[in-house]
Amino acid sequence: MRNRLVSTATTIAILALVAACGSDDADPPVGTPAAPTASAGPAPVDSTGTGQPADGRAATENVARRFADTANSGDEAGVAALFAPDARFDSVGRIYPSRDEIMSRFLVPEVLRVDGRYEPGEERWDGTRLTVTYRFTTGSGGEERFTYAYLVRDGLIQDVIGRYL
Repeated sequence: MRNRLVSTATTIAILALVAACGSDDADPPVGTPAAPTASAGPAPVDSTGTGQPADGRAATENVARRFADTANSGDEAGVAALFAPDARFDSVGRIYPSRDEIMSRFLVPEVLRVDGRYEPGEERWDGTRLTVTYRFTTGSGGEERFTYAYLVRDGLIQDVIGRYL
């Protein structure tokens, strides 16, 4: 008899919970995101289908242009300001894990202090990265061709993958 009462009480409790969960006019649990409104929509996506929002794509292209212009002017502080503090730069397998390392071990000695000059060429989108082809020359006449694949977030360079052509 006792087992039947426990079983009946359990069944009633389960039915009550199911009924409460199925109610249409119940408030969503705390922390549940609100359903999107009819006016809300996805961010505009550029026509290349990269998935990069159009405004984010333009911002990334602007940061890449500013990087070349600022580096070409020799402005060390200006170049550093374009990188996030925890930025990462892979220069043909040499990894620089922070803005300080990028500047002190790579860009200052190998670009800015040799009067390096970036001449941007072709740009293409690879997912969320902008890849720019550069012709790079030094004040002493050295020349190289390579690409930088930029990942930009919040207006700052987060990651760059550099490869020779």
